[in-house]
Amino acid sequence: MSTTYLAVFESDGRRVDREVLLAALRADWPHAVLQDASPWPSEVRDVHWTQARTEAWANADGTCLYLAGEIGLVAEFAVWWRRLVPADVEVIFCDEGYNFDFPITPDMTPAGLDASIPQRWVASR
Repeated sequence: MSTTYLAVFESDGRRVDREVLLAALRADWPHAVLQDASPWPSEVRDVHWTQARTEAWANADGTCLYLAGEIGLVAEFAVWWRRLVPADVEVIFCDEGYNFDFPITPDMTPAGLDASIPQRWVASR
């Protein structure tokens, strides 16, 4: 079973708009398999996509991205999604159990994010 990671920010009314997210996915991740209608209509999940062996879904309120899969692609998606959030908003990266957390800065690279994750919380690198 893979670990689920989160990229999340506290909202003061700001969010990653669903249509902006879908347009960015189509432009930047053309090989991602999109499901632009939630397969979980009773839950808070909204936009859902997969790429390779990595799965991602956005929270319906636009403030959280859930990621599961290969850590390299998880890091790429998290850093990419962070760039859709205004630079002055702090985005936190953590695992599903909140065993660690740290900010994803606007200039962070996927390699920088990957290196920041404590080794014991990564299923495979």
